[in-house]
Amino acid sequence: MTAFVLGATGFVGREVVRQLCVRGGKPYAHVRPDSSKLADWRTTFTELGAELDTTPWDATAMAARWRELKPAQIYILIGTTRGKAKSDGVAGDIYETVDYGLTKIAVDAARASEVKPRLVYLSGIGADANARGAYMKARGKAEDAVRGSGLPWVIARPAIITGDRDESRIGERGAAIIGDGLLAVAGVFSRQLRAKYKSTTPDVLGSALIRIGEGDEHDRVFDGADLR
Repeated sequence: MTAFVLGATGFVGREVVRQLCVRGGKPYAHVRPDSSKLADWRTTFTELGAELDTTPWDATAMAARWRELKPAQIYILIGTTRGKAKSDGVAGDIYETVDYGLTKIAVDAARASEVKPRLVYLSGIGADANARGAYMKARGKAEDAVRGSGLPWVIARPAIITGDRDESRIGERGAAIIGDGLLAVAGVFSRQLRAKYKSTTPDVLGSALIRIGEGDEHDRVFDGADLR
């Protein structure tokens, strides 16, 4: 099966591409055409055994590309941080522009392609279009776009994802350590609570995303133990 990975250069995206290649697949790893590290990513993904794709972030262009490739799954693993948005020149509500805006482009393109791929969307616990925080609000809107696509979909809502990132996130690591410690105590009373909010790593999450992306179940939100 052909898989197309949006957000392939990200923390989780790279791991999904790597694992798809290890399994014998040849996924398409998307990198925006104006990336300053395009040559480096080409080398990285070629060495893994993936195909690099530089289709512009445009619904019409992506629809045409997917009509040609006929991907069985489209992994939407996109997101940004304030630091990354600044370096990329993204101003204003960065989560509305990237987390929601690019997801909406991907959904519109998938629908227009008429290929009917499964959408695999990486969200997060607390995503809600009515949330007060900009990040969770954008994630919630993106989830709504995926659900309303008319295509088969799965949504993953992990808790904190921790590990070696390109950029340091001391607060994230600290939150994971503290949170997992509290959950260890809470787990005495509720294993379900502990499973839902326990932190995860890119390799574990990447494997889970592929599993739910290729599995029989769809039109479902997965979290907690489902992503381990």
